[in-house]
Amino acid sequence: MLNAGAELPENIMKNDRIKTVACVGAGTIGSSWATFFASKGLDVRLYDIDQAILIRGYDMALENLVRMESMELLGKGEAEIARRRIQKQETLEGALAGVDLVQESVREDYKTKADLFERLEPLVAPGTVIASSSSGLLMTRMQSVLEHPERSLIAHPFNPPHLVPLVELVPGEQTDPAVLETAKTFFQELGKVPVVLKKEVPGHIANRLAAALWRESIDLVASGVASVEDVDNALRAGPGLRWALMGQHLIYHLGGGEGGYRHMIDHIGKSFDAYWKTMPTWTEIPDEAKEQIISGVENAVGDRSIQELVEERDRNLARILKALG
Repeated sequence: MLNAGAELPENIMKNDRIKTVACVGAGTIGSSWATFFASKGLDVRLYDIDQAILIRGYDMALENLVRMESMELLGKGEAEIARRRIQKQETLEGALAGVDLVQESVREDYKTKADLFERLEPLVAPGTVIASSSSGLLMTRMQSVLEHPERSLIAHPFNPPHLVPLVELVPGEQTDPAVLETAKTFFQELGKVPVVLKKEVPGHIANRLAAALWRESIDLVASGVASVEDVDNALRAGPGLRWALMGQHLIYHLGGGEGGYRHMIDHIGKSFDAYWKTMPTWTEIPDEAKEQIISGVENAVGDRSIQELVEERDRNLARILKALG
């Protein structure tokens, strides 16, 4: 935290001063972030230490914009306008010069991120916010290498960031509350749905929920209850539809009828005790289960390519987003 009475630089305090973003790391997440920021009218510098990844990520960001227009998430001609906002940068110095926000999306590894943070900090202005896309690391440990850790935090998106609105904001022990509030307002104004963690935990919120569900999904297949395809169908055609509208707490509040959540917990909820007692508690995927689920997915996918599946996912996401308004 900042010392009492310390003042943050002006461009950290005012959201309207965040006009230029550096997306450092041009893989799947970084390129999607570049698409998102450019589609919202921001100037974007895209950089990766690996030139092949940079070229591929740049092309992917532009293709994302074209698809967004084809799915009517952008107006006619807006993809071309947005693509001109993305600059491919071959040096870190070029990517960071004059930016207001750094969105880091490099490999999920403490050393990799620490090395990058130490390199980038001297290259950005004192008021530049440093945000990490980390899906599960702790910000307190990540920011320990910074001279000014108070302007850093995690801003973790859900894939793909240019379509899925969620962004998890996780401050470290030294993150200044004003920086957190600025990030929250900034993302809200861009149409994101920011959630703020009150304390750090590996995996944040969404990935911890996903991990619990994934373990049960694996066990249902491994124990012979159902096939991979039927487990997935049960999710997408059942609770998945409700999850697009509301979270589990509110769903079960409605499940309690006039008595609400209390009635649900005290009555219907008691049947869940029997479920929990039979659920797995392993902390590593069993080898035999690994082979079962991989084989099951391969059978369900058939001859459809990854690209075809991605395009189908994105088209359906666009339909859901438009339906939700």
